[in-house]
Amino acid sequence: MTVTSEPGGPRGGDRGGATAYEEVAGIEQVRVDAGRRTLTVTFSGTLPARLDRHSFRVEGGQRVTEIRILRVVRHTSAEAGGSPANRLTLTLDRPGDESTYRLRALGSGFRRGRDRAAFRFHPTDRGPAPAPSPEPAPRPSAWPAPAIDYLAKDFASFRRLLLERLALTLPKWTERRAPDVWVTLVELLAYVGDQLSYQQDAVATEAYLDTARLRTSVRRHARLVGYPMHEGCAARAVVCVQTDAAVPVRTADLAFTAFPVDGTPETAGPVLPLDLLVTSRRPVYRPMERREMVLRPEHNRIPLVPGSRAETHLPAGATRAGLLDGDGTERALRLVPGDLLVLEEVAGSGGDRGVGPGSGGDRGIGPDPARRQAVRLTRVTPDVDPASGTLLVDVEWADEDALTFPLRVGPADGPGRPRPTAVACGNALLVEQGIENTWLSGGGGEEIIQVPGPAEGQDAAPAPGDAVGPDAAVSSRDADGGPRTAAAARRARPFVTTLSGRHVTWSPPHPRPADLAAAQARQLTGLATRARNRLRDLHHSVTALSDEDRDFLDVLFGERQLRGLSDDDPGRVLGRLLSRFDELLEPKLRRLDALDRRARSGYVLDPEDTGWELAQTWGRAAAWAVHPDNPALHGSVRGALRPDPREAVPALRLHPPKDGVDGDDAGPPWTPRRDLLASGPCDRHVVGETDDDGVLALRFGDGRSGAAPRPGTRLCAEYRIGNGQEGNIGAEAVNRIASRVPGALEHVTGVRNPLPATGGTDPEPVAEARLAAPREPFRGLLRAVTAEDYATLAAGRSDVQRAAATLRWNGSWYEAEVAVDPLGAPDPSPRLLEEVRASLHRFRRIGHDVVTRPAVQVPLDVALDVLVGPHSIADHVRAELLRRLLPGRGPDGGPGFFDPDALTFGTPVRAGALIALCMSVPGVRNAEVTRLRRLHAPGEGTAAGVDVPPTGELRLRPLEIARLDADAAHPENGRLVLRVRGGR
Repeated sequence: MTVTSEPGGPRGGDRGGATAYEEVAGIEQVRVDAGRRTLTVTFSGTLPARLDRHSFRVEGGQRVTEIRILRVVRHTSAEAGGSPANRLTLTLDRPGDESTYRLRALGSGFRRGRDRAAFRFHPTDRGPAPAPSPEPAPRPSAWPAPAIDYLAKDFASFRRLLLERLALTLPKWTERRAPDVWVTLVELLAYVGDQLSYQQDAVATEAYLDTARLRTSVRRHARLVGYPMHEGCAARAVVCVQTDAAVPVRTADLAFTAFPVDGTPETAGPVLPLDLLVTSRRPVYRPMERREMVLRPEHNRIPLVPGSRAETHLPAGATRAGLLDGDGTERALRLVPGDLLVLEEVAGSGGDRGVGPGSGGDRGIGPDPARRQAVRLTRVTPDVDPASGTLLVDVEWADEDALTFPLRVGPADGPGRPRPTAVACGNALLVEQGIENTWLSGGGGEEIIQVPGPAEGQDAAPAPGDAVGPDAAVSSRDADGGPRTAAAARRARPFVTTLSGRHVTWSPPHPRPADLAAAQARQLTGLATRARNRLRDLHHSVTALSDEDRDFLDVLFGERQLRGLSDDDPGRVLGRLLSRFDELLEPKLRRLDALDRRARSGYVLDPEDTGWELAQTWGRAAAWAVHPDNPALHGSVRGALRPDPREAVPALRLHPPKDGVDGDDAGPPWTPRRDLLASGPCDRHVVGETDDDGVLALRFGDGRSGAAPRPGTRLCAEYRIGNGQEGNIGAEAVNRIASRVPGALEHVTGVRNPLPATGGTDPEPVAEARLAAPREPFRGLLRAVTAEDYATLAAGRSDVQRAAATLRWNGSWYEAEVAVDPLGAPDPSPRLLEEVRASLHRFRRIGHDVVTRPAVQVPLDVALDVLVGPHSIADHVRAELLRRLLPGRGPDGGPGFFDPDALTFGTPVRAGALIALCMSVPGVRNAEVTRLRRLHAPGEGTAAGVDVPPTGELRLRPLEIARLDADAAHPENGRLVLRVRGGR
């Protein structure tokens, strides 16, 4: 609204021509522009030469006062008649209210009485409301109000409604044929109404979980309540390759499939041509771990040997075994931690197919296919049989991969001896269903995604309030690291595109980031100890230092500390370095501790930065020990073969084109995520959402939650095709291998999957997600408020058997004291206690401190009196009683009565349970508990029967655990007196 006002002082006569240049300036008119933040002021006379924002002042106002002038601009164009234009434009900091304001000119360059003018920011036609007319005349209407049919929702009903309305408003128009312009207009409006009606109905339908029909809508609604609706998961398997010579390969160039034998020369052997692989409709499997490896014939079939003559089985729960190294006279195995082995039972000789299906034993009995298990090696130790001098290799694997069945281990191969009954198949790879789109197109066929460029003139006129110019505030940076203004961040919209391929592979991260960070932390914890041990071995060694040893010492201590080190007498210098190890390496040890804490907090160490740092300070072996591609850090095979589809993300890699045309070649690739809730403005994250037709849509960030791709750039999409239960094939189904490198697999003689493929899951149905999502917030415990909450969350860890907690007031706030009972050990390690405390930090209530400590061990003093029948041997009965009572595993594989895994917090020790256990041993006629109390408790030495509680139950406090080791070397851990009478 534009408002003009006359100056407050008296006006003179007519002015014009040359006399205007000689007069003193005065305000003639004030105009308010439409935006109400700019004043255009017209003056009479000659304006002073120097005018700025301090030469004027805006006065008055009721609600909005003290309006400041930001800028003054003088008009330079001339008016009609050759006179200079005496107009100024004043920019204000904010608009005013409805009251009257006054513009006042300051200084001596303005005529007195004409240096001020009143104006309004709003229309001036405000005044008292007129009195109502006593008899207001009704406003005539040309036609009655239309009757609207709110049931009209489609094209036909809208067309009918419009025609009926036109029949009332234009009664002379009776044309209803399609060529008529009015009919065309009616149908056009009906079409637009139909589209708008559909949009309204669709929005209203997709706005609620109960009524949403689209899969993407249901997925987002479920995510709002914390329910991760999954899109399925690809199947995984372990594939073993047999060769007759060493074959160096890159796992990124390999693929496996189950191809029928049709008798053609192309498919006769185990190596399948690449064109047949990509054109077949059968599931294709690709290695999950991308690295370089050598397939060795010595690893095809490695015999398992017993640990001693008395051992003929690997029991259930075993985590180590012995392997025959070559023929036993010369070492041939090249196993390292991180390699996969498949332990399986074979029967008798069976020839070359003794490890495959149908292999028969000496009596025609084939192996049991259920007695096969894949393990990942954690330690490899060369060994020698002390009795025969045979070369062996002792291998160990993680507790998660412990054997689930007893495996019979026969004697090793040798002259006059039978073949082994169990073998370990090497050259094993962990594979997952899905083939890349680059393979389908013959290589180099990445799908190009074009990011739309900025709209025409989008940045020509910034929006009001946007900071422009060199002083514009930088609120964030874009995906390429460049500055980004606050205005650009507000204008950013999420870029969404779709991929041309359908049924894209969904795969959970392998290994999981939390597990990988924990494995890196374990490697960092023992890094200094391993370096110290190696230095100690070099100090005690009598041989000369090798080049590798000198490189190790040079990296660790530097050339300055190695002065005087010679091959003749290295012991003096090495002894000095060993004695001052902590002093010389104090900065490195502090940095190592900082990296350890970072890894323990869940952050995966970057191989580019941290790996380079470790290589320069501790050696290349230390850098490889924490590298994410090191298979030794990838966890157990059992966990890898049980993927969780709710953690799966698209098997997708987005990266700038390699031609560098877009200037984005140096940027990191875009990483798929489940959502962008935790993504920052510079994180290159993208979310994949599968629709009802199996098409994957990619949603990028908006510059606040996730980075936004630069407009006009291109991205290359590499993804895998293949998902769901179709990949769950049976054992011995995979029989073909292919490579993108011609001739690389000439020495491959066989391919097989000893175990069936597992983990393949179809996408979750929408109906199931709609039912399960509302219950999700009540299923998992996400906050620790009570003591039971802390105990439940701590006991949920895989390395904790049970936990107990109490809340206590320390004088200033509450402390949650959590006692930890570890799995498979009586006492928790300090590292386990710290990990439990760190894991509870994100769940604790505000105002609570978390303190973790070991459980209170209560040593017991127990005495038993057992009567043995006359036909039983007393020593045998005693031995059986001790096996069932003391810690360890009994004959049935279960824990003993006082085993740490059988006792937990606050569990009372009952005399009746001890008597029942004794009576279950064959040969026992009677059993009596004569003492059941805490060790060194009052009353020791009193009469028999007084030391047993009257209720027959020894009660313990909530944080206490009973313990009885009956170890003479550690009498403080409990005492057991077993008196056996009778027998023979």
